[in-house]
Formats: sequence, structure tokens, C-alpha cells
Amino acid sequence: MGFDAVRLMGKRVLKKEEVWQLVYGAAALATGGGGACPSYEEFSSVADPFFEAGYKPTLIDPVEIADEEVVFCNVGCGGGIEREFAELYSRRYSPWKNWFKQIDRIFPLNSWSQIPDEPRTEEHLKKLAEIIGREPVAYVPFEVGPLDAGQLYDAARRGVPLVDADLAGYRAVPELSLTKLNVIDAPVAPYTIGTSWGDVIVGYKVLSHQRWEDISRHIAVISGGGCSPAISISGENIKKGTVHGTMSYSIRVGKAILEAKEKGDDPVEALIDVTKGYKIFEGKIAYFTTEQKTAFIYGHAWIEGVGEYSGKTFKLYYKNENQISWIDDKPYITCPDPFTVIDKKTGLGLSNFRPEWWTPGREVAVFAMKAAEHWRTEKGLRIYNPKRFGFDIEYVPIEKKLG
Repeated sequence: MGFDAVRLMGKRVLKKEEVWQLVYGAAALATGGGGACPSYEEFSSVADPFFEAGYKPTLIDPVEIADEEVVFCNVGCGGGIEREFAELYSRRYSPWKNWFKQIDRIFPLNSWSQIPDEPRTEEHLKKLAEIIGREPVAYVPFEVGPLDAGQLYDAARRGVPLVDADLAGYRAVPELSLTKLNVIDAPVAPYTIGTSWGDVIVGYKVLSHQRWEDISRHIAVISGGGCSPAISISGENIKKGTVHGTMSYSIRVGKAILEAKEKGDDPVEALIDVTKGYKIFEGKIAYFTTEQKTAFIYGHAWIEGVGEYSGKTFKLYYKNENQISWIDDKPYITCPDPFTVIDKKTGLGLSNFRPEWWTPGREVAVFAMKAAEHWRTEKGLRIYNPKRFGFDIEYVPIEKKLG
């Protein structure tokens, strides 16, 4: 059971409906993170102008990247921040440039201060290309999640494809260090970081993947909760340090869920069938908590069981993404095995970044899979396991836990 990639073989130009399938499928795989799935109307409001402009979102098989070529990964790093940081650094003030007027009243800007025209720029990507002396032949997603549509659009606007792969392994993860690149010992320096304040930060040397995460996370805190670290990856390490076929896989998953929904079939069963995953619980949402700090969101959710799970309570802990679960306070499925809470009627993967989705009484199922193989190695489990998040729980592979 588990991930079964289909080889892309070359390049594939996606249609609008395929991008929508990718978004919906990625939400089911993303373990509560990687962004939140928009409504189809919200999706179309971005997709329609993009396609009308003539852009062609394209996937490329990672094996098509030559070893000596380079691929960039531009990561969205961030989450919630404490009130005092939000009030000082939040970039949500509208209109955009008026926020800098507010800041200037408290901390005067300099004569040479350059206010960016918009919150999101790509100067750090240009700087990275300048440092390594090469332009990327493609971009690669950091993880699987609804935000991968933006990765597709951005790559197309830059005139390059998006690699049909990701660094985390068909799931979303909360920290930059939780990647296959870390497992295979690939370098991350030099790196650049862009912020919505117009900063371009260059790192020529870094101690480790975890140190890269810590530096980036603290910059996210003092930048309103997010920043954009970018790294260059060799074609050789794209082949060795990513999980191949995960964008195409997300499309397959999304198509199966949406077709089941349209036909009136069970979207959760369609999800399990296409992924060969597991339904590990079923019930109604009872309670959801969330806390924003240090550019993460943290919390728990409780689900009261129905049917064969009647009388039982499923609890999960998340740090951006779902990490640990219990049934009646007994440890159950844990990271690195991915699990996502799915709406039973629509097949929508619920995002922890949308507390309003966790309405008490909402009927859900909990879907899970085996972790990508690199997380099952000795090095992988040293990097990603329940103890990383402060829980004295030993990781037990899902197939053994479920018998």
C-alpha cells in the first residue's frame, strides 16, 4: 500500500481542470498544511487570467534534468506569529504602501530606503542566479499542497517548467529541514531569502539544514509571519533528493475525488482506492484549537467516532501539519506517516490554517498513508519522528500499527 508514481516521460502541459485536480488532490495529501484549498470560484479568479494571458503550466520529469544543470526551489516559509509581532510587522495593511507610512511614524525610514512596489518580489531569485552564475532550467516544489498551483504559475511566468517531484515526499511538512535533501546530505548553501519588506538576504554558508530552517524561520517572524528562502539544487540531487511524480500523483488523486463527488459516490473511498491508503478513523468534529507563534500554528483537534469507531475519540496534534494522533489517549498514527482529515461529503482535505472549517458536527474521515521511503531509513527517522515535537512516543509504521 502507498505511493505509486506514474512516470511522466518528458514534459506535460497542464489544462486548467488538471491544475484544479492537482489543487484538490494535494489538499487531501497535505496533512492539513501546504496552504488551503480554495473554492472553484476562487481558483478560477486566479487561473482564468493566467491562462488567458497565454501561459502554459508545464511539468517535467526529474530524470530529464541533466546532472550539471540547476533547479531552484523557492519556499514559502511561515505561519502564525504573536500579536506584538503581527502589529509591528504585518503586511496585511491596505493599501500596501500605506503600511510603510505607518512604520515610518514609529521607526523613521532612511533617505535610501526602497519601498517595494508589491509585497511579493523575485529579487532574491535573481541574486541567487547571480551568485551561482547560472539560470535555473526549472523550479521544484518544496512539498505537496494546494499552494503548488502557485508554483506552477510562477514557473510558467518565468518561462520554465515545474519538476514533477517534491522535496518532502507527497505530503506537506512544517520545517525546511524535513526533506529528502537532508536525508541524502545534499548542501543548501548558498541560499537567498526574500521578504515582503524588500529585503534580499544572502547566506553563503550554513551549519546544517536545521540551521537554515532556524535562520529562515526567525526572518519570517520579523517579516510578518512569512518569507521566501530559495536554494539551488543540482540536476544530480534533483534525481536523488526528491520524490518523483508527486505532482502527477496529486492530479490523479484529485481527479478520483472530484469524479466520485460528481457521480454521487463516496469521495473518501475513491481517495483510498487511488492511493491504496487507509481510513484510520471516522466521526464528527468535536473541538479544534489553534495558537499562532514563532511563524508556526499549533493546536489539537478532537473527533468523536461513529459507526465502527463509535464511543472512541480521535485526537491529533499539529504543528502547521498533522504530526501525532491518539485514540482514547493511546498513541496511534504518527509522523512521518502522513494523515489528513477529509470531509466525508466533498473529499476536501481540511486545512489547519482555516479554523472556521473545523465546525463541530462536521462529518469527516481520517485518511493516512505510508511515509515516503526516505523517511523509513535510519537517517530519515533521526530527522523526522514524534520526539522532534516533544512527544515521548516511538514511531511505529502505520502498516504494523493497523495490523
